[in-house]
Amino acid sequence: MDVTILGSGSPIPDPTRAGTAVAVDCGTETVLVDCGPGTVERMLETEIEPQSIEHLLFTHQHMDHNASFFHFVISSWLLGRRDLELYGPAETETLLEAMYRLYETDFEYRESLGRSLDGLNDIETNEVGPDFSTHVGDCRITAFPVDHSIETYGYRFDDKNTGESFVFSGDTTVVDGLADFASGANVLVHDCCVGPLVDTPPSDKPVWDKFFDPDGQYLDRLGEVHSNPAECGEVATAANVDTLVLTHLTPYLDTEQMRREAKQTFDGTVLLAEDGLTLQSPL
Repeated sequence: MDVTILGSGSPIPDPTRAGTAVAVDCGTETVLVDCGPGTVERMLETEIEPQSIEHLLFTHQHMDHNASFFHFVISSWLLGRRDLELYGPAETETLLEAMYRLYETDFEYRESLGRSLDGLNDIETNEVGPDFSTHVGDCRITAFPVDHSIETYGYRFDDKNTGESFVFSGDTTVVDGLADFASGANVLVHDCCVGPLVDTPPSDKPVWDKFFDPDGQYLDRLGEVHSNPAECGEVATAANVDTLVLTHLTPYLDTEQMRREAKQTFDGTVLLAEDGLTLQSPL
């Protein structure tokens, strides 16, 4: 079960990171989790063919997790994809309907040129809830409701052939039950949007001044719906996972200090997510 971090960023613009997206190799199928800004470009860079993706799971419907959805759907269709199933909270259907409304005449034009709309006008949606479970390729996929600003889910992948397991937390603060959901997983990729900042903001690109507010009110608010390194480490320890990957990173975080803080509460392997990071089987 190879796991590739396609996007490790947050809503804050950072040219080095795409928005959240993860590709999970389930043997005969590759599953995409979220589709944040830059997802298609990162897929091409990591040699994952967009047209090979026929299953897309959304943790929730925020722009840093879905902004490349239209791009992915149309570009993968142009490359030959003819089937696609979506999974996610109720708003996932709204996202699909928005694409149909916005591109109705575009799709009609393409059809007038003799192109089949299979894979565009027949996309299926599956609403995810706390009891969600499905099988894709060699993997059983289950969901767990986490604590964010809107309805959000984490996902667990269990490979029936290798016995490997992977858990993606979704965007979340500390929530009861997540450690049990991730219990024994080989890899836990956990939201870590909140952490220590570098002393000096970068001078070569725009800076979001809210992050360097001496009162810290903006970061305090982020902490109400996201996690910090020590909290991620505590979840990983309670879940007894092998590897913890910290993701959903803003441009100004001190990543080495984040690693040290996570290691204070977790003695396993701690990685900082980067776009293109691939965790290869055996995990």
